[in-house]
Amino acid sequence: MSAAPTKQRMVYDTLRSEIVSGRLQPGQALVIDALARRFAVSIIPVREALRQLQSERLVEIRPHTGVRVAGVEVSALTEIFCLLDALETATALRALPKMTADDLSELEELIHRLDAAVEAGVMPAFELANREFHLLPCRVAGFPRAEEMLQSLLGEWERLHRMAFQNAAPPDPQKANREHRAILRAFRAGDADALAQTVRKHNAGAAAHYERHLRSTAN
Repeated sequence: MSAAPTKQRMVYDTLRSEIVSGRLQPGQALVIDALARRFAVSIIPVREALRQLQSERLVEIRPHTGVRVAGVEVSALTEIFCLLDALETATALRALPKMTADDLSELEELIHRLDAAVEAGVMPAFELANREFHLLPCRVAGFPRAEEMLQSLLGEWERLHRMAFQNAAPPDPQKANREHRAILRAFRAGDADALAQTVRKHNAGAAAHYERHLRSTAN
């Protein structure tokens, strides 16, 4: 692997983490020369990283005005969950006949990590294991584009959650884990109908929870 992609990935990963976590706030300017000095790289990997972040709607690049951290769109909530549902359902069904014993064991281990995070009350650990759980079927399905899109959507949702729903009570994580187990059971049984229904129920429940919160705060 060449040095440039390695540097670009380092800049991208760091900036993406800082944007999603809220350390870099909406509207904050990102100066390319300053970023190049910070990361001790040329401006080329910085520009490449910013273009990738732009494709994920995390930064805005405007001619003659520079680069800024993108704003948070609460109105995107329903769209994000609709897209998550479509991608996760399609990739889960595609992955179903390809699931190996090792893949199923990995899903089971991720559920154990989710249980441990709930018991410890450590939400960042829950978010990480949850993201890996939902991305694994993309990898098994052999859908790299869907995996990239899903990774982008999950990042956008995590950022939206931290920025706009920090005062909202989260959905019941134990209920979410029961649904994760139902997804795993459907994979083990090779039951396409149960798998599709469970994935859709899982996403619909989360979307409905936050849509109710938006309605309650609007009144």
